[in-house]
Amino acid sequence: QCLLIQMAMEWLTHTLGGTNMAISASTPIDFAKIATEMRTIVARWYNAQIQIIDPNLREQVWDMATNTYSTTSETVLYSGSARIQPLSQASTPDIGITQAAVHGVRVQVPYDATLGLIRKGLQVRVTAGGQDAVLQDLKFVVKSAINSSYGWNRTIECEVDVKSVE
Repeated sequence: QCLLIQMAMEWLTHTLGGTNMAISASTPIDFAKIATEMRTIVARWYNAQIQIIDPNLREQVWDMATNTYSTTSETVLYSGSARIQPLSQASTPDIGITQAAVHGVRVQVPYDATLGLIRKGLQVRVTAGGQDAVLQDLKFVVKSAINSSYGWNRTIECEVDVKSVE
């Protein structure tokens, strides 16, 4: 019976073009192998292009002649493919003069060990919205980006004011 199961697993692996990642009580779980395989699978869903920007890393240069600061362009921490999904219904907080329509959004990007901590307050700019070009007109602000101990991708939760069209 064990031989039959092993042959079936080998056939499925060969037929479906996958990697044999069987888990049993007698074999250790190879998290690195699973994560590597799954990263290529979830990457198929990335149909948008984004930039993750740190607006606080701009350099300012004092111009004595004009008595002003000139600001360089913002620092781009990541530029590449992403998946963008809405999280919940929009809330409408009253911010005094006007009402906002804040919506939660999940942004997923490929796992990259060299990409440092994506912290609260960073910005996400959508440069190509996949099948929804309207995403390019919104301002996304990072709320959190804590991930799994063996992530398949990096998940970033953002808020966007859907009334903040540029």
